[in-house]
Amino acid sequence: MTPQRQPPLWKAVCYFNLEYQGVYVTQSIISVGSEINYLQVVIREDSIPIWGQCHRRLGGGGTGGGNVILYDSTGGTACIRCFHLEFRSRHILEVHNEGLNKCYTTEEAALHTCPTKAHIKERKTREIMLYKTGTLEGETLDAVYCPLNGRYKFTYNINDGRESAMECPQPTSSIANCPTGNSFAVQFHRCTFADFSKRYECLGDWEGSDGQRYLALHDPAAVATPADAATTTDDPPQARFRCAMYKVDESGVVYLTLSSDSTCINKLHSAWEGFETLVLTPIPQDDPAPEVSAARCSFPPWAQGRWENLHVEGNKATYTDLKAYKTVTLYCLEQELAGLVPVYTQTQCGEEGFTCLAMQERSSNVMEFQISESEVFVLMLTTRTKLGYAPHPASLTWDSWVTQGRVDRFRQSPCPVAGEYTGVIPDNSMLCAKLYSDCNNPEIMFYTVFFCSNRSDVIEEREYRCLGQWVEGDVTYTYTERRDQATYECFAGEVVDDDEIFIMEAGVNCQRGLEALSYGMKLVKQAPCLNDPGLGGRAKPQPAPRPPWWTTTRYPSGKKANTPTPTGSGKEGDGGGASGVTPTNFLPLFLIFVTLHWCWV
Repeated sequence: MTPQRQPPLWKAVCYFNLEYQGVYVTQSIISVGSEINYLQVVIREDSIPIWGQCHRRLGGGGTGGGNVILYDSTGGTACIRCFHLEFRSRHILEVHNEGLNKCYTTEEAALHTCPTKAHIKERKTREIMLYKTGTLEGETLDAVYCPLNGRYKFTYNINDGRESAMECPQPTSSIANCPTGNSFAVQFHRCTFADFSKRYECLGDWEGSDGQRYLALHDPAAVATPADAATTTDDPPQARFRCAMYKVDESGVVYLTLSSDSTCINKLHSAWEGFETLVLTPIPQDDPAPEVSAARCSFPPWAQGRWENLHVEGNKATYTDLKAYKTVTLYCLEQELAGLVPVYTQTQCGEEGFTCLAMQERSSNVMEFQISESEVFVLMLTTRTKLGYAPHPASLTWDSWVTQGRVDRFRQSPCPVAGEYTGVIPDNSMLCAKLYSDCNNPEIMFYTVFFCSNRSDVIEEREYRCLGQWVEGDVTYTYTERRDQATYECFAGEVVDDDEIFIMEAGVNCQRGLEALSYGMKLVKQAPCLNDPGLGGRAKPQPAPRPPWWTTTRYPSGKKANTPTPTGSGKEGDGGGASGVTPTNFLPLFLIFVTLHWCWV
């Protein structure tokens, strides 16, 4: 939980979260002819130089955003303005304000112009879309998985005022996020213009203030045009970045529209009405292997439903792999036994195979699974013809779980801490941290980082909702939803006693092998429950009669030896238990069972 960047010591009261910092571009209001020009916008720890110094954060923006007062004195006169920043995705920031051409000399006057949610929804503010192009250190940005999976045929129409007929009236063109799931390959075929292909890179998708789904795209073929370039063509402007709306109906048909430029408002009204309009019809994939229809199985009842990137329904599970940029559909071939399931897999691009799935219920709201990287069951055809499988247990390493939080049928799960804890950031003794709970809502906890010398100089604030926790050895893993960024994070923790805990970040997939006692942050309990509106302005409830949930360690000091990673740990904290059978111990019996049942000679 260590901030990767700290604001200067002389300016720490007003800051921008690390997720906001970076180098962006936005469409410039200055244009020449039909060209679209861009302006670079840099967001630093405590300033947006092109607009001003961070003077005061106001909050009030809900999850991921809020209003901020910026102070600019570069022209010799104070220019104070209010901006609303909304975090839409890792690479997209949406900014609203009254207008960049307006300035105020007092903070009070600027406060009256702060955008409200109603103003933004009704489009009564100036919208500025920021597209991230790099980090402050010049690092390359991670790719983003596209939200529409598979292959589609589409019809197409452009509303440029040149003609009334559709350019592609028949679904003879195609679009797919294949072979790479982080981009769309578009093929225009048999339209009113010559055939051609195009590629768009996905930058993120989100639900807008108006409740509609938005999608940001990057056109790598579009070249930035200098502002003084002469224009001699009547062709539509080439935007490097595009904003779209989309809607998927119950049959899988996708309605997609794009704006006329890099804004999300110009000629973009709904998923059915925009500058460019496409109707995408999914191309059916090949039927699964016959063994799927012959199987009489379903995934465990506890796994059914919607998780972060996983949807389980009956004998079918669909997983969106955001790291490999693909969507995998898994069909069970046998009932789950001790957390192991033989499965048939098929990707959104039609790749198929047979492998093994490991599943564990960690709590009512948390599960972990692992898909073998290579085929555990290799297809063997005989002349008489049925299917057999040759197991390769070495491919199951059992050390890299994918952690998922439930997004439906949520059951309240209290956080493993109650009250207020403070400590010093391990690798920066000038920074302190505070972890505290909402005692009336025990599933909520808050985390702030501030300068130890001045408690009011807060440089980071986070809000978490605990989804569940479980114990492996002496380590308690807690899986959370970070509410201020709509993301998920895992923490590993150990407790020395009721007044002292050690915690450290464990990534999004609850990394094993961490030594919290040696490398984690030590937090000491200050109060059983907090009632301090000074940080974050929240009224804190009174103490609840609930002790901390962290399991006290049996090793109160010193570094422990590494312990093997348990793979079948029971769930803790919110009732219920998972199987205690370890897959490693059970593997020989399981392989014998599979070999006898599935191999024919």
